[in-house]
Amino acid sequence: MSSTQFWVGALVPPFIKWANPYLKKFFKLSEFDSATKKRVSSKQYPSYFGLLYGLWITALLSTGFAVLMWFMISGPAFFPDKSYAVLVFLGLINMIGVWLIFGALLDLIFWQISSENFRDYVKFRQIKSGWGFDINQQIAALVKIGIVYYITSLPLTLYLLIS
Repeated sequence: MSSTQFWVGALVPPFIKWANPYLKKFFKLSEFDSATKKRVSSKQYPSYFGLLYGLWITALLSTGFAVLMWFMISGPAFFPDKSYAVLVFLGLINMIGVWLIFGALLDLIFWQISSENFRDYVKFRQIKSGWGFDINQQIAALVKIGIVYYITSLPLTLYLLIS
């Protein structure tokens, strides 16, 4: 295990647990009611739902990594006067933004095309992870966070492109 994996694993879950009540309050996210929690936790789900949920998460993560790879591979062709480190940093900035905005759009698409039973499984997994909020509200919150993220990172992005 690398030190990066250790620190991400050690810091991210406590940060999410700490931020959860604040995000809930700020975005006015409503938790699943007790009847929904009881219903989704008492159901038996097919074993392949775990694989489908894993593919869902992989698709969300791959969007950001695709943007990062694009900046790393194609960036020198579009920005020939920039150093490679600047392009990687721009890729990292945009990777996070894509995770937020495009990830929210993918969530919306996947949520709409999912069966009711698979939606219950997703609710179950989210309740189990401690993030048991309404999916549509989560999607709206992700888009808002993404817009704020891009607005706040725009000066840095422009500085890196202009300098």
